[in-house]
Amino acid sequence: MSDRGGASRRSLSNGLEAILRPDEHGLVLVIDGIEQSHLGAPGAPPRHVSHRWMLAASLAALAPFPAGAEALHLGGGAAALPRALQHALPHLRQRVVELEPRLVELVAEGAPLPPGIEVVVGDGRAVLESVASPVALVTIDVFGAGRVPAPFTTVECFAAARAALVPGGALVVNSADGPPLRFVRSQIATLQAVFAHVALISTGSTLAGARHSNLVLVASDAPLPTERIRDGVRVGRPPAAVVDGRRLARFVADTAPAPVRDATATDSPPPVRSAYLGSAALPSSLTERIDD
Repeated sequence: MSDRGGASRRSLSNGLEAILRPDEHGLVLVIDGIEQSHLGAPGAPPRHVSHRWMLAASLAALAPFPAGAEALHLGGGAAALPRALQHALPHLRQRVVELEPRLVELVAEGAPLPPGIEVVVGDGRAVLESVASPVALVTIDVFGAGRVPAPFTTVECFAAARAALVPGGALVVNSADGPPLRFVRSQIATLQAVFAHVALISTGSTLAGARHSNLVLVASDAPLPTERIRDGVRVGRPPAAVVDGRRLARFVADTAPAPVRDATATDSPPPVRSAYLGSAALPSSLTERIDD
């Protein structure tokens, strides 16, 4: 159904309403009154910072692989990240898994996907656990009511992602947390229990505990191209930090979290709207000198 302003709407199976509406730069997907993703001109930097960070990490992770590499994305939305990847890497083969069929219908009608991207309606965790042919990249961008669902936060989930990757492949996860960042620290500890190398992308204000926001996690059994990722996230505002190695270990150790398993997992904290806290300083784990 479309209204006079050109917006298309669908009532989802969970009772929420999804709207795909035009703005001056493209199309916006809104669910339950919250903007989920934005589709601009092909090749334009994604408007949402978490999608820009995921794009930078994904492009850096895919750089060593041949043109016909494959990627698996859990969480569909308007497929902003897969579209951006397909524009940058036209020969990339991508599969997007989305749980909500009416959302898939809405996006297919209002913003058809380019060649190279296949959409599958299904449960992302189940699809991840049944990957038949390993892929170079797995992304997890799954949210429900602004929260990361518990099944996508665990050792078992991340182990399934590791099994789905070719040697040297990478996992990129969109997460969210607020002060005091216990959830994201537990997510890093969980990834470190599965992968040899882990990095975090976020803003200084988020890491300082100033607000609830998105954070992107990157993991691989191969050394991560952190300098290439840093170059990618320097584009646009706000500026982002890429934290890895000993500095990341000290950040996680601030709360000494245990890895999360299916039996103990909970959703991420509910989102809150809060402003920057003025001159909030970075936590000492990110600023104190570390001797090499």
